[in-house]
Amino acid sequence: MLNKFFAKPIEVNIGEQSLKFSSLADFEFALAGRTSVPSKKITGMVKFSLDELKKEAKTIKEIEKQFVSMLSKSIEEPESINRALREMDAQIFSQDHGWRSIIAALHSGDEQLNEFRRVALVKYMQYLSSRQEIIKYLYSEKKKHVKSAGSPGSTDVGSEFKDTLMLENTVFEPLSGNTSTSAMEKMPKGENVTIRMKPGKEIDVLISKHPCKIINDESGNKFIDQSGRSYTLKTGKNVIGRDSKTDIMLDPNLRDVSRMHLVIETDETNTLYLTDLSAHGTYIPVKYLESHTF
Repeated sequence: MLNKFFAKPIEVNIGEQSLKFSSLADFEFALAGRTSVPSKKITGMVKFSLDELKKEAKTIKEIEKQFVSMLSKSIEEPESINRALREMDAQIFSQDHGWRSIIAALHSGDEQLNEFRRVALVKYMQYLSSRQEIIKYLYSEKKKHVKSAGSPGSTDVGSEFKDTLMLENTVFEPLSGNTSTSAMEKMPKGENVTIRMKPGKEIDVLISKHPCKIINDESGNKFIDQSGRSYTLKTGKNVIGRDSKTDIMLDPNLRDVSRMHLVIETDETNTLYLTDLSAHGTYIPVKYLESHTF
């Protein structure tokens, strides 16, 4: 799919600049450099108050939920992403790196461009994740300053706990002091990560912050959930989440687990393709992320 070339290149107009892409790989590569947060944006965020940082985090989280839902639906209905993007208010997209113009340019064209639309949405979600990381860091540092200054306007213990929990739920990171999770890293949203399984192989997976496993035994590949329940991974797509329509339904009380959280696709060569579609992330050993394909 990455090497597929189109008879008519896609053209994206960003301001006065016109960009043409002959393949999906070219398009993905061009957008990869737009997932960081511009220094001007960071400078502005540094001036935010604690309340403004919380508001920003909440806004990003709500937007991300919409995108996760769109990507999840596109698994079963690939054509739905075109309609969903057209119906979405363009103002929801940032003007950083020309993102609003890029998305607007993808409104034209037929169903052949659906994979381009999906790549653009995935890369934009990675840009939002970069913003979330900065918000979490700034919030933590400003909170420390309020504590050390003993400001009379500082929040009480209950409110502080609630604020911290909200930020943790927005961007969860495994605890570095925990040896079982210290080598784990967050999967890029919407991108395939390829893992080749061998007999007896066992892989730790964090669904948000819940420890799970993928194992291979004499009966094939299996997914072990946070409660130790075992599920056989069928050939093809296996959708994991807390929605009743998923192939592997996790505890619906786990609110940090998305309805469609992770897709594990298997083939006859004993290769797994993992795709994270969640709001709170999926974490796997960092060695599997050193190289991955869309």
